[in-house]
Amino acid sequence: MAREERVIAGRYRLGQRLGSGGGGDVWLAEDEELRVRVAVKEIDVPREPKGSGDDSADRGRKEALKAAQLREHPNVITVYDVVEDDGRPWIVMEYLQGTRDLRAVVNERGSLPSDEVAGIGAAALDALCAGHRLGIIHRDVKPSNILLAPDHSGAADRRVLLTDYGISLWPRETRVTQSGMVVGTPGFLAPERLSGGEATPATDLFSLGVTLYFAVEGTSPFERDTLDASLIAALTSEPDVPQQASDPLSSVIMGLLAKDPAERIQPKGARELLAEAMGAGPGPSGTALPALPGAAREPADSGAATGSGDAGTATEPARSAQSWKRRLPRARSATGAAPPSSVRRTPVLVALAAILAGAGGFALGAATHHDDRAEAKGPQAVGTKVAATPSPTPSPTVTRSAYPYGRQVGLRDGLMPGQCVNADWKDGEYKGRPGVKVVSCYDDDPEGQVIATVAADDAMRASGAESVRDECTRRTADLRKSMADPVLYVLTPEAGQSDPPVSACLVFLKHATLGGPLGDFRKFGDEVYITQQGPGDCVTSVEDEGGEITDTLVSCEKPHHEQVVGWAWASGDGSADSVDTDGLCEEKYGVDLARGQGHEMRGWRSSDEEWEAGFRYVLCSVGREDGGKLPGGTLKSAY
Repeated sequence: MAREERVIAGRYRLGQRLGSGGGGDVWLAEDEELRVRVAVKEIDVPREPKGSGDDSADRGRKEALKAAQLREHPNVITVYDVVEDDGRPWIVMEYLQGTRDLRAVVNERGSLPSDEVAGIGAAALDALCAGHRLGIIHRDVKPSNILLAPDHSGAADRRVLLTDYGISLWPRETRVTQSGMVVGTPGFLAPERLSGGEATPATDLFSLGVTLYFAVEGTSPFERDTLDASLIAALTSEPDVPQQASDPLSSVIMGLLAKDPAERIQPKGARELLAEAMGAGPGPSGTALPALPGAAREPADSGAATGSGDAGTATEPARSAQSWKRRLPRARSATGAAPPSSVRRTPVLVALAAILAGAGGFALGAATHHDDRAEAKGPQAVGTKVAATPSPTPSPTVTRSAYPYGRQVGLRDGLMPGQCVNADWKDGEYKGRPGVKVVSCYDDDPEGQVIATVAADDAMRASGAESVRDECTRRTADLRKSMADPVLYVLTPEAGQSDPPVSACLVFLKHATLGGPLGDFRKFGDEVYITQQGPGDCVTSVEDEGGEITDTLVSCEKPHHEQVVGWAWASGDGSADSVDTDGLCEEKYGVDLARGQGHEMRGWRSSDEEWEAGFRYVLCSVGREDGGKLPGGTLKSAY
């Protein structure tokens, strides 16, 4: 039941999808030459109109090559190769098992201790500065792009790695100067970027400050109920001082979040404060983080060597750590009024209001906003005067909610095929909009899985959600035929978004959890539970000393212990132990099996708890009476 796997550039065989973001899907792959596992990412560069003279794939390759320059840095995901397949560039990167991104860690654990956040910030800062010295700006620093991985001894969360370096959705440098496109993740973009300014090292530092605030507080400093309010807050509102951060960590965060890049704390001062915050206690996983790599060699101004330095370096020297302690901003007053310093940013607010009024919003993730004035006049700097009237012919902007499926669902990102979920059905089982949490398909005994996603075209939007449900029904039909008592649930985007995420076709089981991934999302060699299996599956079985049997999915072309033939329903109210599961399967399927070959029917049931809850299905399979393996090939019916 495994799907045919795609080979990229004749060498990298794609396997499981690991995630999506920064402009492309990331896959676990096998390097067929070196026989090692790698992560492979397609750069989703835009298709340029004919005659534009702009080769998107070539720009994508250049972005990837920039990332490869940082391959020796201990806090940057290593890029091994840049290849092309089907006219698009692909990045081959190191694969680290057991890696989690910072957003997932905070969602699971809540806000993190100050010393741990300081260690993460120090490592990310060093990676950013290394890129800045080479003229490379990240442009999309956020929690989901900071990974925590095991170290070489296997200790969890000991390595801090910056990913998506220079390869986010659109290649920025060319696009910003040619069409005024602003790219990044709202809530993490610096104010000068939101107002049309270009990316600089200082904009990366601002995004790092938002990321550290999120890690120590559990929420973004500019998160509001609506997207427009969040954008205005990022431009005009002074963030509240983080309440759960130590004094040195709070100082560096607030220094990084200065609205004016000229007043933003410099890397040297930030490094000193982070080192002080780290010294107060243990780092990630309860062990002290090592000294910062490259700290001694870092110049005071990380941008000086590149000619594109921080916006403030021409007018004032880098501020010391002590000066930032003295300048820690005050919290918002009891009346909620913004501090006086926000008054001088009024022109920027007017510019944003014009953008929002003319086009209805800004893109979440890495979608785009076009400003027709940028090509003619160049990027606007923070504090400069901007016309209060919008462009007479504004290009459409793209809007997506902070909760694209609705606040009740709780997800911040669109779902992808293969992801496993748990669901909290607030309106009754499989009714309304549940709270949804993405969980591990292998470690968390998931309740459901995303089998497919549907991006609604114009025809589907016109016909409504029913058309999307019909498409989900079609795409999941074969899988559901192989399952016992499946439930199809279609999670559609919240209304009112011009750039909604895809609808997700989710499959659950009535009265039972899945136990792991389903259908084509399984791989040969995976351990599979009863509820993951279906007709046509072949497994090998191992029984331990306690009588516990473990099934492993294998190809039916190879010798195997059992082949699944179907499901049988156990009627009546008897307990699980009172049902003759082997006899039930023999009665339903035995007559069709070839005789005289030493075969027997076997029936397997789920847990007692699921049986009592109503999952009364028995999985029926064929095996050898002597316990040996069946030869490769499919069993044939006697008739």
